[in-house]
Amino acid sequence: MPNNADDSIYSEAIKWLYDIGCDEPLNVDKRSFHGLISRPVNSNDELSDRVISENINLENIDNINSLKKFLLSKNFISDSNTIFYEGSTKADLMVIGDKPEDIILKNTKPFHGELEKLLDAMLKAIGFDKSNTYYTNLRCNSTKLDTNIDLELEIIKKQIFIVKPKIIIMFGAEATKLLTNTEDSIFKSRGRWYDIKIDDNLEPILGISMFHPRYVLVHPESKKETWKDLKEVRSKFT
Repeated sequence: MPNNADDSIYSEAIKWLYDIGCDEPLNVDKRSFHGLISRPVNSNDELSDRVISENINLENIDNINSLKKFLLSKNFISDSNTIFYEGSTKADLMVIGDKPEDIILKNTKPFHGELEKLLDAMLKAIGFDKSNTYYTNLRCNSTKLDTNIDLELEIIKKQIFIVKPKIIIMFGAEATKLLTNTEDSIFKSRGRWYDIKIDDNLEPILGISMFHPRYVLVHPESKKETWKDLKEVRSKFT
């Protein structure tokens, strides 16, 4: 007999269907194992999440699930299937990337394709991967014309507050400017360490500015500086 109560219910339902002579799917469009109708998709689920989340105060959020509902309510992500982070929510290392170049890619995971492969290789070289690293990125432009930039900063800070990493890597100029409140270009900030202040009640977190993997792909000569920065990150953990 199945140990899981849900499995037991399914077994009884299948036996019942068999006993009454039902030997074909009940619904060819929505069927699961043995022809049982799967849980119907409620078109109002996402709307409900949006409505409920409107009352969520960002300051009171202390977990990723609640944060995701908040992002959905503010249209920072398009739907509940959007992946706005990857990795461990209890990571010692957090990586924050600039926004995607293509607006269509804003609702994909933080790093994908060749960028993801390169980043995975970079982190693996210093002993990190998705099991001990938290990946995220910006969702809007950090410009004076963008009314969402203040909210963007609060959302990034909230992720840092929840994860509580020991070190943050800021990939690219936009991520660096947002978290350090500087206007330096990436060529000036790259390789520099900053004390990132998240909350008045928390100690600042060490953060380093680095070339975005996207830049490294296009400019292979930057691998030397990138490797130097990665070794500095590794040394901070030893």
